Amino acid sequence: MRIGIVGTGMIAKTAIPIIMRCGWEIAAVCSTPRSWKTAGALCEEYGIPAAFCDYQRMLAETDMDAVYIAVPNSLHASMAQQALASNVSAIVEKPLASNLREASGLAALAREKGLFLFEAISTAYLPNYIKLSSLLPWIGDIKLAVCNFSQYSSRYDAFLAGENPPVFDPARSGGALMDLNVYNIHYLRGLFGPPQNVSYYPNMERGIDTSGILVLDHGSFQAACLAAKNSSSPSYCMIQGTKGYLIQDTPANTCGKIKLHLNTGEEEHYDDAPSDRLAPEFDAFLKMMSEKDLISCRQMLERSLSVMDTLTQARRSASICFPADIL
Repeated sequence: MRIGIVGTGMIAKTAIPIIMRCGWEIAAVCSTPRSWKTAGALCEEYGIPAAFCDYQRMLAETDMDAVYIAVPNSLHASMAQQALASNVSAIVEKPLASNLREASGLAALAREKGLFLFEAISTAYLPNYIKLSSLLPWIGDIKLAVCNFSQYSSRYDAFLAGENPPVFDPARSGGALMDLNVYNIHYLRGLFGPPQNVSYYPNMERGIDTSGILVLDHGSFQAACLAAKNSSSPSYCMIQGTKGYLIQDTPANTCGKIKLHLNTGEEEHYDDAPSDRLAPEFDAFLKMMSEKDLISCRQMLERSLSVMDTLTQARRSASICFPADIL
C-alpha cells in the first residue's frame, strides 16, 4: 500500500518511520511552502520519492492508496474531503474533524465512494486497551470511571507570551478537549458506548480551553475525563466497580500495564504494550485496506463519529465555538 504524508510537524516526523516499519510505502510528503525544507529533509532521510507544497498537485500526480493527514485540526475535514473526492482513502489524525457535521459529511462521502476513512487514534488499537473489555466483568457493576491526561504543553509558554500556536488557537480548532481529552473519550466510548448526557467544565484562557473536566453521564454510573495542557500530573485511567477496580498508570493514548484489583485483595497484572504506540493502528489500517475490509473500517468510523458527537456536545455545553461551527 502506497501512502502520502500531509504535514511535517512533530506527529508526522514521529509517524513516518513507524509507518514504514509497518509495511507501507511512502510515496510523497506534502508541506506548506514555509516548511518546504523540512519536507525535503524528510524525503532525503527516509528515501521518499517526492515532496510537494501543493496538496492538489500531490493528489493529482502521485499514485497512492491513501493519505495520512497530520495538520492542524481545522484543516482535517477539508483535506480529507479533497482526498476522498480524488478517490484516495484518508487516514486523519485525531480528532477526525472540528465537529460532528464535518465528520458526518466525510463519512457519507467515503461510503458513497467505497473508500476507507480512518481516524488515527492510537487508543482504540492498543493490545492492552483491547484486553480491558474482557476484564470488566471481574469488577462487577461499574460505578465510576476516571481518565486523566495532563501534561504541560511545550507551546503553553509561547501562548502565554501572546503567540497563537495551533493547539491553543480556536480558529484552528485547538484546545485541551480536542487535543488530549479526545483520547479519554475514545477510551470510555469503546468500553461503555455513548453517554446519555455530556457536560464540560473548562478553564478558559484567551477564548480556548487550556484544561478542563468533562463529565459523561452513562445512566448507571458517571465518568470524568480530565485533560490539561497548562499543568501536569500523573496520568491514569481507572474504572471502579462493586467487586474491584482496573487501573492503568498511563495516559489513554498509551494504555500501559493493567492492574486488576479485587475487593478480596487478589491482584493480577497484564501488559502487552507495543514498543511503538502508533504501530498497532497503522498495522490495522494496512490489514483492512489490503483485505478490502470495509466492514471493520465502518465499525471504527461509527465509533469516531460517536466520539465527535461527544466532543461537539461538550463544546456546546461550555459555549466554545470554532469558525467551523458557523455555517
